[in-house]
Amino acid sequence: MKRLPATLALLSATVAVGVVLLASTPVTATLAAEREPIPSPTTSSTTTTTTTPSTTTTTPTPTAPPEDIGQLVLKAVDSVAPGGEVGVLAVDTRTGQPVASYNADEPMYTASVVKLLIAIDLLHTQNWAPDASTSAELERMISYSDDDIANSLWVQDGGNSIVTRAASLIGLTGTQPPDDPSQWGEAKMSAQDVVTTYQFIRNDIPAPAQDVLLTGMSDAAATAADGFQQYFGIPDGLPGTTWAIKQGWMLLMSTTVLNTTGLVSLGPSTPYAVAIMTELPAGTSWATGSNAVTADAAALKSAFTAWSGPPR
Repeated sequence: MKRLPATLALLSATVAVGVVLLASTPVTATLAAEREPIPSPTTSSTTTTTTTPSTTTTTPTPTAPPEDIGQLVLKAVDSVAPGGEVGVLAVDTRTGQPVASYNADEPMYTASVVKLLIAIDLLHTQNWAPDASTSAELERMISYSDDDIANSLWVQDGGNSIVTRAASLIGLTGTQPPDDPSQWGEAKMSAQDVVTTYQFIRNDIPAPAQDVLLTGMSDAAATAADGFQQYFGIPDGLPGTTWAIKQGWMLLMSTTVLNTTGLVSLGPSTPYAVAIMTELPAGTSWATGSNAVTADAAALKSAFTAWSGPPR
């Protein structure tokens, strides 16, 4: 994302991106169901014997605890850009079970990920029934990470109060408005709150407004409005998956921020909500940072494979 006029401007670089793949349709894989017939007791030789089938659902067991997968993600980023801060959470949206977790409750800079809250706040004020103009504006803001639109809506809709209202609406506990009210990218969210926001989008927002958000995320452009290559992380790190993403990037004096977040699927639905938030050491180049976050996303593959089941 490009910083607002009051702060250090973002660099434009060409980087590959991703927590997911170059398809743009949300999807959901399902848990395997096993049916075991259990015979009823027989009363005598003159009565018929009946069997009553009972259905049990078996939840696949991950190959490692979520915290162990989280450590793999941390090691992946440290192998490319050591010394940064990382927050990770990946959740199976069908069950609510985490499949990867590390430092998930720590508030971290959002960069352009906060555009999700800007969009949700506006859609809510329109009773989840946006007109055509609003829909087109929000879809572009999300898919191209358009800072000009975000700047305009930030001023128009109350700046920091946008974050406060959206956090209250969604039930976020690790989200903070920016210290400088003119710098929306310096808002903070925990990985947990980003995942909760995706669950809110998926489960609680009515279809007309939900479609605006999912279309914008599914149609995320490879090149953002500011020229940044935004397929780092999920798109490049998890090839063969389907995704709906919101990325974030920002350069500060103290840190290089690169976030990859979204809904990711291995099959014909969207089962995983993913947030990888990073604050890398000051001076980390866009190329190095993007490669580090892509390595992070790739490290989640084992967790997704372990928890995936046949579609239902």
